Amino acid sequence: MSRTIVRGVAVLVTGAAVLALGALSRIPYTPAGAGHGVLRLSWRVRGERVTECRRLTPEELEALPLHMRRPEVCEGRIAPYRLRVVIDGAVVEDTLIRAAGAREDRPIYVLRDFTLAQGVYAVDIAFTREVAAEFEGAASRHGAGAGEERPRGGERDGSAPARVTLETVVEIRPGRVSLVTFDPDRDALVLRSAEDRERSRP
Repeated sequence: MSRTIVRGVAVLVTGAAVLALGALSRIPYTPAGAGHGVLRLSWRVRGERVTECRRLTPEELEALPLHMRRPEVCEGRIAPYRLRVVIDGAVVEDTLIRAAGAREDRPIYVLRDFTLAQGVYAVDIAFTREVAAEFEGAASRHGAGAGEERPRGGERDGSAPARVTLETVVEIRPGRVSLVTFDPDRDALVLRSAEDRERSRP
């Protein structure tokens, strides 16, 4: 291949690359997150403590020292909650949330961020306690049935209600956070916009 042909091919390739870069430079660029806001779910609650009891098998009893042999053993934990979030009719979250700690005996924490384009959205949130079948009817260490509804206003032990919901309309604004949190005084989920939080600051 002669030098003339090689140079010609190089010129064509270079010209095509320049044209491609020029075309790409004219494509509109939108930085990540521009025109978007966040719907944030953030709260901490004390869950309902439930107790699971079961009878030991003869083999399990035989493996224990005499002073530790009991026909029944019981273990306590915090009942998990199911978080279900529906935005404009679409289910965006359906998760079982367990209490913190290796034994699931600490508070329950919720932290979820949903990045949404600017606009108005119908939001439906449900936070529901779930108790496995083996726990149903078991006595709580606080003296109430595991499936029992909690009196409002923290009258028993400060644990969260069995079910709280929020159906509302949220306006998402660019660069702003709309916060849904749990209000223990009202035993309810509440929506707080950025403006509400700024007004509540001292």
